[in-house]
Amino acid sequence: MTVDAWISPIMATALSLLLERLAVPARPFARSLLGILLHVATMVALTALSLLVTARPLFSVFVALAAVGLVVAVNNAKFESLREPIVFTDLSLFSQLFSHPRLYLPFLSAAKIVMIAAGAVVVIAGFVLEPAMHPRPLTVPISMLAVALVMMASVARRMPMSLDPADDQCTHGFWAAFVAYLFEGLRPSVFEAFRRMVASSPFAAGRPAGQPDIVVIQSESFFDPRAAIPAIEPSVLAHFDCARNESVRFGKLSVPAWGANTMRTEFGFLTGLPDNRLGYARFYPYAFVRHACASIASWFRDAGYETLAVHPYYADFFGRNRVFPLLGFDRFVDIEQFTNAQRAGPYVSDAAVTDAIVTALDEPHDRPLFVFAMTMENHGPLHLERVTAGDPDGLHGLGDDEAWHDLTAYLRHLRNADAMIGRLLDDLRARDRETVLCFYGDHVPALGHIFDKVGSPAQASDYFIWRNFGVSASDRCDASVEALGMAVVHACEMTGCATSAARELESTT
Repeated sequence: MTVDAWISPIMATALSLLLERLAVPARPFARSLLGILLHVATMVALTALSLLVTARPLFSVFVALAAVGLVVAVNNAKFESLREPIVFTDLSLFSQLFSHPRLYLPFLSAAKIVMIAAGAVVVIAGFVLEPAMHPRPLTVPISMLAVALVMMASVARRMPMSLDPADDQCTHGFWAAFVAYLFEGLRPSVFEAFRRMVASSPFAAGRPAGQPDIVVIQSESFFDPRAAIPAIEPSVLAHFDCARNESVRFGKLSVPAWGANTMRTEFGFLTGLPDNRLGYARFYPYAFVRHACASIASWFRDAGYETLAVHPYYADFFGRNRVFPLLGFDRFVDIEQFTNAQRAGPYVSDAAVTDAIVTALDEPHDRPLFVFAMTMENHGPLHLERVTAGDPDGLHGLGDDEAWHDLTAYLRHLRNADAMIGRLLDDLRARDRETVLCFYGDHVPALGHIFDKVGSPAQASDYFIWRNFGVSASDRCDASVEALGMAVVHACEMTGCATSAARELESTT
């Protein structure tokens, strides 16, 4: 019995070192001594825990290997789609895999799903076929588990981390870096450091000088792809071009996300904090919000604004229903208010979101209004959308080849985002009340295969800040998303200019 109990973690460690070599991006076999120690300690802990529960040593090896294999499979799917390895906060999103499967499962290829299913069958078969040890081992697995957990915590704390997942995995090993992030990222001191950092937000103090209505739109996967792909028809973003020409500021927008992870960009805009100051919270900042946080929403609310968030998706996605009140939003309009709304593809259309914004602006309100809207229409996976012959007409000149179908689907929605801009500009120009409009993309779309094909790796999204008052020339100024909120504040400070100019003109005539 004792021999079997000791052999199982050795087998699990040796086989897992080979299994993790399947993880992408490809990494050198060399790794730090601390990384090796953490890998071994984790395998010992997993096999010891399984052995304690099941009394089956070979099955316990399968369990430990299944854990590594599952993380490798998810990592590879994520990296292929989003060019980022798996990190510890992705574990908190596993529950959303089942509640919102369309957003996640399509990125697991058929081969990966078969491999995961085969692994599950092997594990189950191992449990059924292997008899439990008698008497049940207790002393050995408990001792191994206790020693391994102490070693894991100690080694993880001593491992130097850059918080670049790919670099850290190359340095310490794929599995060791993943476990170290998990141990260190969930320490209470990390939550406390995050709380102090949020308290340093530029929106923690001060008051706005003017009080126009403010509309901020975070457009799903929006960016101007025409420079990267010249074959795209310029007219796809005709209203966007007009808005930039009339804007106070516009330019490229640096965002902390590529292809997904909207909440990173969202948090950066709302709090004004760059992701490199958030420590481990940078990967999923909403998971670390536990108390009221200073944000641009709370800043305007404290100045007498009514603050409204609009998102035509489920309120619990990314925990927004929990986080938004802590960030200073009075109301949150989610998918329940879009039950009968027009759809474009599988999601609520940008046109329906525009309706909701215009309705909110037109409702009588004594207090100025701050609206933060997040669109959903252009959310992937785009390869699930149907594209037929002739659909590329008016979108791009690359033809009907299947290789361009994802681009065609993307541009259909991008054209609708442009129509949203046009309608809002028309509506706001006709308004008597002074209003500022900020429009930006949360990240570029997950179209890496398209960007690779045209040889142009897109990184930044785009933004503009427009207003229906004041005299100003359009100013090209590339920015980071954490600086965008304060740029909106500055655009509000000239409120009253148009009214004053009109009165001065009347007095001279």
